[in-house]
Amino acid sequence: MRWTRLPETPNAPGTGGPFVGAAGEVLLCAGGSNYPDKPGWEGGLRKWHDEVWALATPRSRKWTCVGRLPRPMGYGVAVTVRQGVLIVGGADSHRHHPDCYVLSMEDEELKVRPFPFLPRPLAYAAGALVGSKVIVAGGTERPDAAGASSAAYALDLANLNAGWKELPLCTGGGRMLAQAAGTKDTFYLFGGISLSPGAKGTERQHLSDCHAFTLGKEWRRLAPMPRPCAGAPSPCPVLGDKVLLIGGDDGGLAGKVEAAKHPGYRKGMLAYSRMADAWSEEGDGSCGLLSTGCAPWGGGFAVTNGEARPFVRSPEGWLLREE
Repeated sequence: MRWTRLPETPNAPGTGGPFVGAAGEVLLCAGGSNYPDKPGWEGGLRKWHDEVWALATPRSRKWTCVGRLPRPMGYGVAVTVRQGVLIVGGADSHRHHPDCYVLSMEDEELKVRPFPFLPRPLAYAAGALVGSKVIVAGGTERPDAAGASSAAYALDLANLNAGWKELPLCTGGGRMLAQAAGTKDTFYLFGGISLSPGAKGTERQHLSDCHAFTLGKEWRRLAPMPRPCAGAPSPCPVLGDKVLLIGGDDGGLAGKVEAAKHPGYRKGMLAYSRMADAWSEEGDGSCGLLSTGCAPWGGGFAVTNGEARPFVRSPEGWLLREE
């Protein structure tokens, strides 16, 4: 695998939770949140964004602001589909949203078209394209949720009038900030974070369990990851038999290191063999970004913006290609 740097987005200091996807040949990065004035640990205020940035080709030297989302929001699901970038749900400073839109580029202009909305508000979920269906799973329905959802929904792009259909509940239980991947008939859900009420408020547990849902069948449990993983760029790249998890947070430093002293999230990759149902270490990568999207683009997979460490965003971008 080979990593190539992409130009930084001009939205300094970058955003966490942006919607990232490919609209035809154009890479889009939209929305998200950051702390533009000072870090959260110094009392900085979180700002939500609606700008949509576009990068025409991997050789382009700069991003262009091509428009805005219907509202400032982030931390939803973005899936690259034939029509453009489908953005699903998301959050802002007040609530979670059920909104769904497709972002497309037509004659170098951004078009934002509504798609069927989710039956419930949802943010911090995971999603991927499975054949002609977009499937999303997990997440939370409101900002103060004390538990994460185990629900899953499917939207058939060939039958939009039918809207989102509820799938069987994930047998692994509720989770947020999980990683997802899709093939022509199977949806994969890896790790994430579970929420539960505790004596000092909502408690988080980083997860290593993995599950798969094949269309027309039931959920099945997969081999667990060697370590917990949450927030890695998603949908995860699928390269033949392998699914790659890029970086992610194993929770090892949660509550143990002050945010100002956090060294940053890991850059190592995990590879899942779908045929062998087994995990392996894929070596170090160059991208240590959390809570952002991953899009098939430019002959590889693009990642841009995201969280470099708690409260700290990054405008950097990377393109991962097979050598």
